[in-house]
Amino acid sequence: MPSLPEPIGGVRLRHYRDESDFARLLAIYNAARLADGISGIDTLEGITNDYRHLTNCDLDTDLIIGETTDDNAVAYGRVTWWVEEATQLRSLLAILFVHPAGRGRGVGEAMQDWLEHRLAEIASERPHPGKQFLTAFVDQGEAEREATLVARGYERVETYAEMTRPLSDEIPDLPLPKGLAVRSTTWDDARAVWEADDRAFRDHVGYSPQTETDYERWRAWEYNDPSLWKVAFAGDGVAGQVLNHVNAAENDTLGRKWGYTESISVQREWRRQGVARALIAQSMGMFRDMGMEYAALGVHTTNPNGAFPLYEGLGYRVTKLSWQMRKPLPG
Repeated sequence: MPSLPEPIGGVRLRHYRDESDFARLLAIYNAARLADGISGIDTLEGITNDYRHLTNCDLDTDLIIGETTDDNAVAYGRVTWWVEEATQLRSLLAILFVHPAGRGRGVGEAMQDWLEHRLAEIASERPHPGKQFLTAFVDQGEAEREATLVARGYERVETYAEMTRPLSDEIPDLPLPKGLAVRSTTWDDARAVWEADDRAFRDHVGYSPQTETDYERWRAWEYNDPSLWKVAFAGDGVAGQVLNHVNAAENDTLGRKWGYTESISVQREWRRQGVARALIAQSMGMFRDMGMEYAALGVHTTNPNGAFPLYEGLGYRVTKLSWQMRKPLPG
C-alpha cells in the first residue's frame, strides 16, 4: 500500500479499523450529499449491507479515512475496479467524499493522491491486457471535486441524468403487448428478476457481469420490496420489469415524497413493443395511489436502447446531471 501522507489542514489519514467505522462513513456521505444538493441519503443498515458485499475492494487495504485531531471523521475514500465485458477496458475507480467541515484544507487532493497510487498498485499487482483508465464519478453539485479531477487530467466521458416526473400530471393507461401479463411478485421471483435484469444490461456501456456477492447485496438491501415491483411475464419467463422502491430515509430527510422507478429493463425479444412504457405507467399510478408526489429515476443519457427519450415522452424531466470522468492510467 502507499504510505499515508503527513496530516494536512489539521486532518490525519488512517486506514479502516472495523465495522464501527461505518457510522463515520455514513455521517460523511450524508453530509456531503446534502451540502452538494444530491439525492441518495443512506442509512447505517444500507451502508453496512453495501460494505459487507463489496467486490474488488479490500477494506483493509483500499479504504482511508480522514480525521481531525479531536477524532472527528471528515472524509473517506476507497478504490475498486471492474472490466467492461464488451471492450475489456478496465476502469480503476476512486470514490471520495469530504464532509463540508473538511473542505478547503487540501484534504481531498491529498486523499485523491493516495487513491490513485493505490489504483496504480492494483494495476501492477493484477496485470490486465486491455486498456486501463483511472475513473471517478461526479455529480452536478460537486464543483470542488470536479475541479480537482480536471486539474489532474480527467475528462468527462459519460453523462447520466436524474429525472423526475410529477404524479399530479395525467398518467397514461398503456397496454402491454399480447402474451404478457403483470402479476404480484414475491421473494420467490427474486432470482429470476435479478438474472433477467443482468441479461438485459449486457449491451450497455460499462457492463460487467454481476456476481453472487452482488446478488446477495441487492437481495439484502433494506428498500428492496417485491410488492412494489412491476414485472411483465411471458409465461414463466421475465419479459420486462421496473423494480420500484421508496427511499424512506431520503424522503424524511429532504421532506419530499418520491418513488423511484428504477432497474427498468426489457429482454431483447420484447424491446420496442411498449413494454417499458406500460410498466412505468403502472408504476407511476401505484406511487400516486401510495401518496407519492414524484416518480424519479436515473439514466445514462446515451443509453443504446433509447431510454432517455422514452422517459422524456412519459413526462420525466432532468433535475440533475452527473458524469463519469477518466484519464489513461499513467505508464
